[in-house]
Amino acid sequence: MTGMMIGVLFACLMLTVPIAVSLGISCVFAFSLFSGGANMVQMLAQSTVTSIDSFSLLAVPFFMLVGSLMEYGGIAKKLVNVAELLTGAMPGGLGMAAILASMFFAAISGSGPATAAAIGSIMIGAMTAQGYSKGYAGALIAAGSTIGPVIPPSIPMIMYGVTIGVSVSYMFIGGIIPGILMGVVLMIYNYFESKKRGYKGKESKAKTSAERARVFKEAIPAILMPLIVLGGIYSGVFTPTESAVIGVVYSLIVAVFVYRQLTWERFCNAMFEATITSATIMILFGAANTLGRILTINSVPTHITEWMLSITSSSAVIMLMLNIALLIIGMFLDTISSIVLFAPIFAPIASAIGYDPLHFGIIMVINLCIGMITPPMGGNLFVAQRVSNTTFEEIFKDTFPMIIVLYALLAVLVIFPDITLCLPKLLGYVSSI
Repeated sequence: MTGMMIGVLFACLMLTVPIAVSLGISCVFAFSLFSGGANMVQMLAQSTVTSIDSFSLLAVPFFMLVGSLMEYGGIAKKLVNVAELLTGAMPGGLGMAAILASMFFAAISGSGPATAAAIGSIMIGAMTAQGYSKGYAGALIAAGSTIGPVIPPSIPMIMYGVTIGVSVSYMFIGGIIPGILMGVVLMIYNYFESKKRGYKGKESKAKTSAERARVFKEAIPAILMPLIVLGGIYSGVFTPTESAVIGVVYSLIVAVFVYRQLTWERFCNAMFEATITSATIMILFGAANTLGRILTINSVPTHITEWMLSITSSSAVIMLMLNIALLIIGMFLDTISSIVLFAPIFAPIASAIGYDPLHFGIIMVINLCIGMITPPMGGNLFVAQRVSNTTFEEIFKDTFPMIIVLYALLAVLVIFPDITLCLPKLLGYVSSI
């Protein structure tokens, strides 16, 4: 029965049926076998609603709204100004500023596509005006967008935590160092590549100390947002979901009363974008979670774990197999669907070979985020392509070396778990392994 259900899913995907619909059809097929065809759609609807009926998942639409309000309310622009001031004079300075701005934006929005769209719309024009090729400028934005779901808050980490039962707060803490390292290795690569290409730095428009101070002063309300949102989580003052609501309120106050750029029309556009994206994520999560439950009922995760452990007893080989599988999955499925579908299967395998569920969750999120800039799907890559107004061939040619750099970092994080786990353990996390 399971094989037939998976066959229906892949058949729908091959026919380019939307992922959420494909998941729903495969679930309906499974319900028809269980119940003899009675009330299949009603069963799917009930199971989907039950799957998304979670307080933790309320953080998703609110963090999406935070990202939209940042873009439309001028907050993202202030963060970009600071990034340009810090790195603009270096070789490839604007490229570094784009990556640094992506890290700032990631520390608030938690979304890869939102990071690519918001930072790309501001930075790509400036980079091309300074002599960067459109392909390289778009590639930097695409690669920088992979940091979005890793530096907390992170929507994929919320999904993983809810699905596997790992603390979302500790997942957020665990993503800090890997996310920063992703930004650092990309900036190092950009530095040497820009020197080779002749992309020189450009002095900031703020030349005097007073002008530089004014840039930082104007950005203080924007910089305070991640400190308030994340500081409240880590100090235990409020939960990740409550922090998302606080982030929305703070964004509205700053955008309306401080920067005064959020008009009613811009507010409606931000609400519309956040609503559409959140609804898409929730439908995907509900359908994928339902399919995951069916697989669990049929002991699919257990059978796969036993099969992999029967092939080899080497934890390194099994972890390599898991990462290769995630690499391939990330090329075809979006991050949310991949986590909800495969985390219940892969996490027990990782635990069986001695990997902490929190550490594996970070590895899974990073792997799938890199998949978001890898063809044939590569959602973030296509967003950056549209924003940079270039061809897919040109942008991927410049993105490919950055993908290799990110996978090299991923290998280091897999080999040295303490890089990821040191902060959570420092703040009280107790490993379940």
